[in-house]
Amino acid sequence: MSEVGTLKKGLDIFSLLLNRPNMTIPEMMEALGFNKSTMYRLVSTLEQNGFIVRNPSNRYTVSPQLVLALVQNTMHTNYEMNWLSVPAMQKLSEETKETIYAGILHHKQMVTTQVVNGQYSTRTHSEVGNKKPLHANAIGKCILAYQEDSVQKSILHELSLEAYTDRTITELDELEADLALSKERGYAVDNEEREPGVRCIAAPIFRKGKIMAAIALSGPSFRISQEKDEEHAALVKQCAEQISQAITLYE
Repeated sequence: MSEVGTLKKGLDIFSLLLNRPNMTIPEMMEALGFNKSTMYRLVSTLEQNGFIVRNPSNRYTVSPQLVLALVQNTMHTNYEMNWLSVPAMQKLSEETKETIYAGILHHKQMVTTQVVNGQYSTRTHSEVGNKKPLHANAIGKCILAYQEDSVQKSILHELSLEAYTDRTITELDELEADLALSKERGYAVDNEEREPGVRCIAAPIFRKGKIMAAIALSGPSFRISQEKDEEHAALVKQCAEQISQAITLYE
C-alpha cells in the first residue's frame, strides 16, 4: 500500500470515529471494508500517536485531548474578532451599564468568546469559554437564524430542545418560527428561556457576508424589559455592525 493510500485509510478511520464514536475494530472493519491486518495496523498507529483512544471495553473514540486542542484552536482562529470587538462592546456597556458578550457556534453549542461586564451591582455574569444551548440563548438563536437553510435544519434536528424554564422553546416548529422572526427583524431574544429573570438581545456579526458570531446585551428582566426591546435592539445591532465593519477593514 502506498503512503498516500495508507494515509487515506487512516483518515477514513479517524473520520468514522468522529461521527460514530465507541466502535470496536470488527465494527470499523465492517463499516469501512478493511481487512483485519490493515485495520489492526492502522488503529494501532492512530492510537500510538494520540489520535484515538481505547476504553476498557476495547471500543475506540477520538482522543479527548485532541478534541480539546481543536476547540482551543477554533477559538484562536477568531482572535481578530475577539480584540476588534472590545471597543464597540465597551462603548455599549458604558452606554447601557449592562453586560455585553460575544459568542460563536461550536459543536451545536454557543461558546462565549468575549465579555464586558456591566456596571450595576445586580447584573448578569458570563465568562469566556462558557457554553450554552443554542435554542435557549439569544446568541445561539441569532447565529442559527442566519445559517443556510440546509445547515440550520441539520443542526436543529440534532438539538434536544431541553426545557430550562417554563419559557424555553421546546417545539421544533415554534423554534423555527422564532428563528425566522429573528432574521426578519435583525435580532434574537432570550426571553427568560435559559434562566428565570434574565433577558438577552443578540445581533449578528458578519465576515465576508456570512455570520461568524453574534453580540448580546444581557441583564435582569426588570431592566431589559420587553417594552424596551426595540430600543435595546437598535443599540445591539449598531454595536454588531461596528464590529463587522472593523473586521472588514482589518482584512
